[in-house]
Amino acid sequence: MKAIIVGIDFLNESLAALKLAVIIAVKTNSKITMVFVNKPEKSKPIFRTPTQKLKEEVENRFKAIVVKYSEKISGDRLSYVFREGSKIADVLNHEVELNNADLLVLGTQGKIGLKLFSHSLAFEIAETSIVPTITVRDGAVISNSIKKILVPIDDTLETRQKIPFSVRMAKLCGAEVHLIAIYHSSVHSVKDNVERYTRQSAEYLEKNNIDFVVKSIETNDVVNQTIKYATEINADIISIMVTQISRVSNIWKGSFAEQLIDQAPIPVIIVPSKELMRTLSR
Repeated sequence: MKAIIVGIDFLNESLAALKLAVIIAVKTNSKITMVFVNKPEKSKPIFRTPTQKLKEEVENRFKAIVVKYSEKISGDRLSYVFREGSKIADVLNHEVELNNADLLVLGTQGKIGLKLFSHSLAFEIAETSIVPTITVRDGAVISNSIKKILVPIDDTLETRQKIPFSVRMAKLCGAEVHLIAIYHSSVHSVKDNVERYTRQSAEYLEKNNIDFVVKSIETNDVVNQTIKYATEINADIISIMVTQISRVSNIWKGSFAEQLIDQAPIPVIIVPSKELMRTLSR
């Protein structure tokens, strides 16, 4: 892993996202670029700064962050940029391309959801991101190391595509992978697909010498059961696909991916559907 992009708006959740990014960067010897996007929003304290002094204020805050983390990561590996743009997702994607980054990390306000990286915007960014995105909800538990990665498996074709990146993370962090086969329907074809995809995922993990555990659950409440299991095993992060379990179990709460971003008490990795091709091409 060469570079990590972190969206920063100086709210607690984005600073928590930076904390996680630093942990990963130290482990993987990666560079971090912090990105502030100048899209004014009155509810955000930083934008109460007079317009003519905003850039200076942002840069001063970034400099203080660099000093804060100087003992963990050197200044030449922790940089920052001030960007203009009407669409946050486009600005961050451009920064990912510019730095040839492998990972995007950002904070999300979760259910409160009126901040720069509210859950709907966080999902939009993850949905359009060209690299895996890690979201860190406000108040999420961030471990000092990633030792357990929870990987839910469902019946969608894309569900296996997150396995290569999950393996990559596991190797870099020395983590154990927990596969959870989610039987969310009584239809035989669905169950058969879940079983087959779980077996293929386990074979891939074994081939790559990753320690892993397999668990299966039957449930109609995939979000709460996934979170419950993550809590039971003290998982450090959950790895999912942006398209995973695409059926909407609750039309008002959104898809599985959206709800996890909104509710998970630990960070969530959202892998784009073409990540498999990108990983194999490296």
